[in-house]
Amino acid sequence: MSYESSRSGAGAIVVGSVTNQGVVQPDSKRRIRFGLRAQILLGLAAVTLIAILTTGFLALWAAGNTLRAHRETEAVTLASAAARMASALVDRHGEIASHESREQLQAALSSLSERAGGIGFSVLSADRGVIAAWPPRSARDVDPPIANSVVVGIPAVLQYRNSLGNGATQLLAYAGIEVKGRVVGAARAVLDAPAPVHVVLRRSGWLLLGLVCADALLVLALGYFLLTQMVVRPLRQMERATAQVGVGDWDQHIDLSGPSELNALARAFNQMTSSLATQREQLIRSEKLASVGQLAAGVAHEIGNPLAAILGYVDILRADAAGAGRLPDAERRDALDRVKAETQRINRIIRDLLEYSRPSHEEPSLIDPLLVVRSAQALLAPQARFREVRIAVAPDEGAWPRVMVSQGRMTQVLVNLLLNAADAMSGKGQVAVTCESVAGRVRISVSDEGPGIGRELRRKVFDPFFTTKPPGQGTGLGLSISRSIVESYGGTLELDPEAARGARFVIDLPAAASSSGTQEPAP
Repeated sequence: MSYESSRSGAGAIVVGSVTNQGVVQPDSKRRIRFGLRAQILLGLAAVTLIAILTTGFLALWAAGNTLRAHRETEAVTLASAAARMASALVDRHGEIASHESREQLQAALSSLSERAGGIGFSVLSADRGVIAAWPPRSARDVDPPIANSVVVGIPAVLQYRNSLGNGATQLLAYAGIEVKGRVVGAARAVLDAPAPVHVVLRRSGWLLLGLVCADALLVLALGYFLLTQMVVRPLRQMERATAQVGVGDWDQHIDLSGPSELNALARAFNQMTSSLATQREQLIRSEKLASVGQLAAGVAHEIGNPLAAILGYVDILRADAAGAGRLPDAERRDALDRVKAETQRINRIIRDLLEYSRPSHEEPSLIDPLLVVRSAQALLAPQARFREVRIAVAPDEGAWPRVMVSQGRMTQVLVNLLLNAADAMSGKGQVAVTCESVAGRVRISVSDEGPGIGRELRRKVFDPFFTTKPPGQGTGLGLSISRSIVESYGGTLELDPEAARGARFVIDLPAAASSSGTQEPAP
């Protein structure tokens, strides 16, 4: 028994581990991996968030400083206004602590507080005694010592403190009250002074949040668009092209577009597929020439008998010519007819061999597989190893479902399968070639009556350079190249493990669509 091999499966990718027996076991745990686009977008989102938070913090800090400066300026202005008002009242009545001045100051402070939005005002004497206040002050509301600096002539001063009631921050502003060039007291303005950042957030928090979300969405949308157009789409195109190469379609070309890195990757891919296609053609040609060598050896032996017969008839005719034509005309014509028939037989054998060895055109065309079988049968008939081998074709009449393949390439596949079958049967037995149409597919099977293929060899029979033939009688590429050829036309070549006897190889090809758009019917 002898079979040549091929590369394994049609490009399937199995995630798992390999045991000592070579069996792939699927991994029970698989890590979840994000795609390139998702990873870059997550990175952009993180960078955008950090940038927005940093910028927002700086903006809040700047806005808080501006708000603090504005509040302090407002406090000084209000305290100075209260001081001028008190100075005018004291100047009219002559004494700041008089009963009449107190009543006038209390009414003026109430009016000023109402106009200023409820801000507290106080008028202090030179010894920090409270002359008038609105709203009224509690006994615990004591002015800090810094208030004395205003009485001695220092410009308006500011002091922050915690509120006596709820612990909130307050801003105290003191301004001196001058009467005839002499400072006779101080005016105080009390403003609530919450943290500037809290104020900014309370006033513009939703606006800032909306701007942050809008910026983040804009960055992510722009990143998604650019990544899709410049990275993901070219990579997916390359993925599809690689998958097509994996199933035998070598005519894949990726357009050179996009960023320079992906452009260089596409150029390298195109060069790789071109080189692989060239090497594949050379490999197919080498395997074909190897089979031609085997056939030529059989042809040399086969044409020996016709040549010997021709030489015998030529000797008879030469002797007749030398003897002045003693042969009857009928025998002379019979001898010439036999010479012609044997010559035509030799011509047919050599012509079939030359036709098979000639480089075939790979472009697929609509063909009848039965014609391919007949062509391979005629090519192998003169071989010595097929003298006691009968090739049974079923169905033997009519047309088989048509397929889109190269006739020369498919003849090479069938010749290899039939040669292997004859070797497996040691040149004696029957090879069955059958065809059936199943669900839009055409299945051609080649079965022999040999001992079959052992279970331990079935997994290796399609491996490159695997052969059971003696050294020098097989390249180990026959089945490998045959499967590659079948897969290039969208089909498969498999060993049927359920064959009852011998070995059964099945070629599965897509049925060609007819002119009406339907599949070819089964015979």
